[in-house]
Amino acid sequence: MKILCTDLEGTLAPEIWQEIGNEYQIEDLQLTTREIPDFEELMQKRMDVLAKNDISFSELQSFLQTIKPYNQAKEFLTSLSDLYQVVIVSDTFYELGLPVVKKLGNYSLLCHKLKIENDSIVGYEKRQEEPKKNVIKAFKTMNYECFCIGDSYNDIQMIDESDGAFIFAPDEVKASRPDIISFDNYNDLKKHLSYE
Repeated sequence: MKILCTDLEGTLAPEIWQEIGNEYQIEDLQLTTREIPDFEELMQKRMDVLAKNDISFSELQSFLQTIKPYNQAKEFLTSLSDLYQVVIVSDTFYELGLPVVKKLGNYSLLCHKLKIENDSIVGYEKRQEEPKKNVIKAFKTMNYECFCIGDSYNDIQMIDESDGAFIFAPDEVKASRPDIISFDNYNDLKKHLSYE
């Protein structure tokens, strides 16, 4: 049995925090794990920014409905559904990612959870440590052959555990791991995955 574990942000859809930053014109929300690889440090910065700018969760919910997947992302996943079970493995949060995942075809989403109090995001709960790596390890114990797609440093932990891995990544990420096969469009990646 083959399973395709794909990242969400930067791979199938825009970076959600960057989209929020664009909407509210907040430069600090443009930062991702590409710039700050330490997830805890990055999330603390995001929590501080939300509190400072008094952005309510209900405001964010309305805006999140407007975020669309990348062109052809849904078709890409659908085209592979006869060959792979598809799971989206992300460092996003259910509350932020689900509106986008529904537009992709409502695949299973494995990610983290926000803590919300009085209509404000006050923190978050990680699903587990090294979550992407542990997802792949768990699927492999069930005898799945695991293939992974990602775009950033935080995807390396699952890529290194996989049976086959591919990246859509900026040059600095590609340069750091030239051993990982890279693509810049869904059509070429789909052809490659069809022969795996």
